[in-house]
Amino acid sequence: MNGHLHTEEVLRALQARNAKTFAEVYQAFFPLLYSTARKYLQEKTIAEEIIQDVFLHIWENKLELEHPAALKNYLCKAVANRCLNHLQREQMLRRHHEQILLSTEESYVSTFVEEQELRFRIYEAIEQLPPKCKQIFKLSRYEGLKNGAIAEQLGISVKTVENQMTIALRQLRETLMDPQTSFSAAARNKMLLFVLG
Repeated sequence: MNGHLHTEEVLRALQARNAKTFAEVYQAFFPLLYSTARKYLQEKTIAEEIIQDVFLHIWENKLELEHPAALKNYLCKAVANRCLNHLQREQMLRRHHEQILLSTEESYVSTFVEEQELRFRIYEAIEQLPPKCKQIFKLSRYEGLKNGAIAEQLGISVKTVENQMTIALRQLRETLMDPQTSFSAAARNKMLLFVLG
C-alpha cells in the first residue's frame, strides 16, 4: 500500500471531502477491500457495491480518525461489518421467505386434503340415498338432466322426479351439513352449493 496515503495531509483531505484524494484512496485500497469482501460474499457485484457504500458513507459523514495509520484498519473493518450485515439481512429474508412458502404449502395441502375428504363425504352421502332417489339425483347433478328429461328417461312422472329430488336433498342436507363434522365453514358452503345445484 502506498505509504503517502497514511499521512495527516491525506486524512485531512478525506475529512474535507476532497474528491481527488477520495478517488486516489479508493483506487489504492480497492484490491485489499475487495479481497476482504469476497471472504464473506460470493457475489462479485455485491462486494463492489459494499465497498462503494463504505466510501459513500465516509463522503457523507465526516471521517472520525485520530491517526492516518488507522485508515487501512478502519476501511477493512467497515467493509467486513457491512458484509456481515448483508449476510444477516439475507438470512433473515431467506428465513422469512421460507416461512411464507411453508405456510403456503401447508395451506395448500390442508385445502387439498379437505377437498378430497369433501368429495368422499358427498359420494358417501349420495350412496346412502334410497335407490330411486340416488338414481334421479345422479341424473340431475352428474348428467345435468332436467326433471322432464329424467322423467322421460325413467318412464315416470315429473311429479315423482320432483318428490324424489326433495327427499334426496333433505337427506343430503341432514348428512352433509351436520355441525359435528370437522369441515370448515367454507367446505360446508361448498357442500350446500353442490346439494342445492
